[in-house]
Amino acid sequence: MIFFICFISPVISLSSSDWIISWIGMEIGMIGLFPLLMMNYFSSSKESMMKYFLIQSLASMMMFVSGIIFFNNLEQMNMINYLFLMSLSLKLGIFPGHFWVPSLVNSLSWVSNMMLLGPLKIAPMGFLSMLILSNDMLYLIMLLGIFSAIIGSILGNNQTSIRSMIGSSSISHSGWMCVGVCFGYIWGYMLGYLIILTFMLLSLFMVDYLSFSVMLLSLSGLPPFIMFLMKMKILLYSLFSLEYIVFFVLILSSVISLNFYLKFFYSYFLTNKWNSKFLLSIFCLLNLLGIAFVCFFESKFFCNKLLIYFYQFSDSCVDSFQQTMKMLVLCT
Repeated sequence: MIFFICFISPVISLSSSDWIISWIGMEIGMIGLFPLLMMNYFSSSKESMMKYFLIQSLASMMMFVSGIIFFNNLEQMNMINYLFLMSLSLKLGIFPGHFWVPSLVNSLSWVSNMMLLGPLKIAPMGFLSMLILSNDMLYLIMLLGIFSAIIGSILGNNQTSIRSMIGSSSISHSGWMCVGVCFGYIWGYMLGYLIILTFMLLSLFMVDYLSFSVMLLSLSGLPPFIMFLMKMKILLYSLFSLEYIVFFVLILSSVISLNFYLKFFYSYFLTNKWNSKFLLSIFCLLNLLGIAFVCFFESKFFCNKLLIYFYQFSDSCVDSFQQTMKMLVLCT
């Protein structure tokens, strides 16, 4: 019943045409998570539940007031848009509302983390995609996504607990999703992230460290895993939009985060607890087929796009060269 509530919450929020119903659907998911928080075996479970309740209540109050004005067009104010975006940053755990994620995730069980970092992010991300109608909000969301990707990768290198590392990784991947909101492919990236996260936490719950190591490498975005395809698509879409700074900053965040992914991969891969399960082993095999999907299904599309991009780039270089030569001739 608890899992049904957490999974039905984003369906209610995104399928409703009324803001009040959408907000209630999102709060149903938050309330449905409380029994899972109470069933933790950690001594700090009540403290984490109160922390989660206070932060999410503040974000819900801000979102409710700003959403009424924003969706009913009562008054076109940039302050309302900023308030709505701030509430979504607290809900999603992105910069500047990312401060609660590592400490809260560190005190929760694997099942609670799966619900917190997975289905409950779908509805706020859907509302975030409605803010990109204006150019100011588009660039602001892009900036928050870049900062989240960088900060999440830096925070992950300072963690020694696997739970805190997963929380920092969630901040970084949420930043990638924000960039995906701006350029496209947000739902494909989120679907891949949710699948990998679910199986990774399931392998930890079943003490299958071999499968967990494979999932961890996939989450880092290394080829030939599935998340490599998701990250590559967002990078190419940002490149096609001529956003070179976003392109290089996202690559830099992936390189920084690769350090702690490999650190935890080595520590868990070299253990003797390889209780490999059949289902997880099959998914690990399918996870390795991400590069095959790129080669056989996506190669034509991306090759055509890359050819168009390089033709445009070469034409712009030729035009700039011709203009430079004309200026030199005029000067002489």
